[in-house]
Parts: sequence; structure tokens; C-alpha cells
Amino acid sequence: MSNERKVVIKSESSEIDPLEDVITLEMSDNPDDIDILNLEDNSIEEEYKSVDDLDDSEEIWQGGPNAGQVKEWKEQYGEVYVTSITYDKHIVWRVLNRIEYKQIVKKMEQLMQAGQLSSAEANMWNEETIAEMCILYPPYDKKLATGIMAGVPSLIAQEVLEASGFVALEVRQL
Repeated sequence: MSNERKVVIKSESSEIDPLEDVITLEMSDNPDDIDILNLEDNSIEEEYKSVDDLDDSEEIWQGGPNAGQVKEWKEQYGEVYVTSITYDKHIVWRVLNRIEYKQIVKKMEQLMQAGQLSSAEANMWNEETIAEMCILYPPYDKKLATGIMAGVPSLIAQEVLEASGFVALEVRQL
């Protein structure tokens, strides 16, 4: 069980900027979860464990998928990501490949030409279709999405497109 605790790090000056000098630490009862606070430079060094280093039965977070499932997804899809919507709601998703993207665009174009979707509806249909195709955990079905936060399909679709190469990491003039 973990608790949050605020720690104030004072520098040489007597003034404290609450935005810069307060760190929220998550405390854990597990002795393997160790963060080292370096008081010399006020930084925190975190021990990083890859999913590949975890036992297959170990949950990635409480109530979430286990490491074995994530390893299977990585073998099947290559790149797998997690997005935290809130402190306790996390979504695991994968990138979109070019064939899948072409299929989505073609279907959306057909629906628009048939007059079944307006421009705004087509945009939402596109986001929901990408979310449905790429969200691995928890399962997402756009037809049954009444109990989820309204922005989830939009957020995940945007992140999927970015990770799938639709946004450059960096562009430079040579």
C-alpha cells in the first residue's frame, strides 16, 4: 500500500518557491521499490525495471495486466505504450500500421460518401476506430463506450498517431 508524502527541499536561500521546492514522493511498503534522494543536488534517482525483467505473473499496476500479457503484446505488435488518464486509470495501447490506417481511411471515406457521417461525426468515428483497434487494456468497444471518459478515444487516437509516425520527433533545416 502506498501513501503520498510532500517533502520540502530547501536550498541555500531562505525563500521557498512552492512550485519548484516541493516534491511529492510516493511511499511504498515494498523494500524493492527504492528511490534514492540525493540531497546534494536535490534530485531523485529512480530504479528502473523493464517489463522484460518482471515475472510473468506480476501485475504492471494493481488490477492491471500482468507482465506476461504485456510481453505477449510486445511480441505481437512491437511497440506497446501506457497512458495514465488519472492516478489510477491507465490505458495500454499499441501503434497503428500503414495497412490498418489505409483501411480506416477507406471505410471513413465510404461512410461519408454514402451520407452516413457528417464531417464532425467522421472525425469522432476515426478517433473511436483507432482507439478500438489499438487499445489493448482495458478492452475498448466503441459501441459500449458509455461508461468511459469522453476524451479517452480522442487522446489515445492522437497518441497512437504520434507514435505511429504522423508527427516528427524533430525537424531541422539542413
